[in-house]
Amino acid sequence: MKLTFAIFFMGIAAIIVHAEVDYSSCFIPGEVLEYKVSWMGLPLAWSKTTTETITEEGRELIRIRMVSKSYKAYTHIYKVDNATEVVVDPKTALPIRLDVRMNEGHLIKSHLTTFHHDKKIAVFKDRISKDIKEVDIHDNTMDVLGFLYSVRNQDLNTLAIQKHTLFVDGKLYELDLNIHRTRKIKLPHYGKIPSTEVEPIAEFDGLFIRKGKIMFWVSKENRRMVTCVKAKVAVGKVTVKLQKVSGPGNDLWIKNTNE
Repeated sequence: MKLTFAIFFMGIAAIIVHAEVDYSSCFIPGEVLEYKVSWMGLPLAWSKTTTETITEEGRELIRIRMVSKSYKAYTHIYKVDNATEVVVDPKTALPIRLDVRMNEGHLIKSHLTTFHHDKKIAVFKDRISKDIKEVDIHDNTMDVLGFLYSVRNQDLNTLAIQKHTLFVDGKLYELDLNIHRTRKIKLPHYGKIPSTEVEPIAEFDGLFIRKGKIMFWVSKENRRMVTCVKAKVAVGKVTVKLQKVSGPGNDLWIKNTNE
């Protein structure tokens, strides 16, 4: 079984002209997202993503940090201890720095990427192999987590007819989206949430699942949360469900959590 919990959201962002769009409203400092990952009905792991404002060299930036760990009772089945951190410019949603550390089953990764958008390159440093390489990037190249937040206010059907490019593990990849029907996903605290089924078509790892058929659902409510991910892998089925949203705000997600 090969799962990748370190990047638990797929990039669903289109290649658009960032200079004409301000994405600041997509990032909510203090927001916390909590998910549960189950394999064949067993609660295998949890994942938590936090968002905060930081200041570097006089610039106000957003830091997104995602931590994923297996529950102690199931570490003998599959051990997960991952952390991904990305610093982005909130206005453009472009990544400044991406730090990935993975210790998952037999998979170990540790690398740091620094993006230089003015020069259209990214410097990828593999801490394990000690390799350092420069990767040519596009004007609008984002990381996976930054992609997710940048599309919160965009129409999924519009995204599905546009081109997507993501930076994953030191390479650029293209991503296509197929949009399917809407159905209600039952979540703790929130009840049944209308969610649109989205099928990502990509060549790279790093959605929740490293290999296998994946479908995910995005809420039609404001903030457009990923409410559920389902995947078929070699040894069964994996389900990822949103458990709790906390932090600032007075929308459905915060009101229902506090009740």
